[in-house]
Amino acid sequence: MKTKKRFVDIVSPALRYAESINKTSFVAFKDVLSFMNNKEYRYNEKIFELRLLDTTLNDCILGIIETTQDSDIPPIKNKTTKKYSSVEINPETEGLAYANIFIYDSLRNIFIFEINRNGCFLNQFIDFIYSKWNASEENIPFDLKFAAVLRANEYQRMLDMDYYKRITVDLYNPVELINCFNEANDSLANNLLRTQIQAGQQNNANILRLEHIAMGKRINPMGLSRSLVKGVVDAVKVSIADSGHRQNIQKIEVLGYSVDIDSGKSTSKTIDILADTFNESFKIPDVQIQSNIQLEDRKQGIETLYSKVLPEIRTIIGW
Repeated sequence: MKTKKRFVDIVSPALRYAESINKTSFVAFKDVLSFMNNKEYRYNEKIFELRLLDTTLNDCILGIIETTQDSDIPPIKNKTTKKYSSVEINPETEGLAYANIFIYDSLRNIFIFEINRNGCFLNQFIDFIYSKWNASEENIPFDLKFAAVLRANEYQRMLDMDYYKRITVDLYNPVELINCFNEANDSLANNLLRTQIQAGQQNNANILRLEHIAMGKRINPMGLSRSLVKGVVDAVKVSIADSGHRQNIQKIEVLGYSVDIDSGKSTSKTIDILADTFNESFKIPDVQIQSNIQLEDRKQGIETLYSKVLPEIRTIIGW
């Protein structure tokens, strides 16, 4: 049977409270997921509903966010006559259904979340949690971030360079990234990215490329600014990837030179910062006309994926 890939974000939830809050009042992310079970939330044209599912995996919580889209529904097009017609549903009682399956390893604080452009994004999930958690007077508000889990050592290799020749950042769909940057953060790198993203949005661009190039050591002996190169990489990670838009980052590459310890010669290297993060997926049957959200296929797929990446996660975390 034909299958299709379902890519995932592998992140680490971080809950932060105000300094005045007593630590005894802190809750764990697993408690938040338990609280969210069977909760619903209206997000523009979509309705999100979270349900927890049974799993035999140790120290894990399995769940799914079901998305119902009941407005902005595209038309049907007849391939022969080229005519359009509306989808025959009653938006008062029906909608198009999408899903995001997830697994949370509470022992290692690792969250694996299916990416579905038609479903719920991680940043939308955060809004979903805030809306329900903060509505209860018994709950103490917190700030939630999903930090990307690093798997390689490309970032450190970049820092070890003694000359930066080029940095390239490709971002998909700038319109989705316009709210990632807080204007209160006046760092040069954040302002640079925010300005470029705003320009990309205004120009109706699908892909935005930010690229700075030094002509070489003879013409430009200093190379690109070390602080700005690091700042741009950090800004992409913190403001975009950790805000639930990892899938919008197409490329982060740094070309530079570092001294080889054995030969003493300066060698050119291209560092792929995206190699620092997981790029994993699971497969489910590719059904042309779906009658359900393929829950069992998604469940089996993400549980198998979790078992596959667990040894590497253990190596990264140390246990």
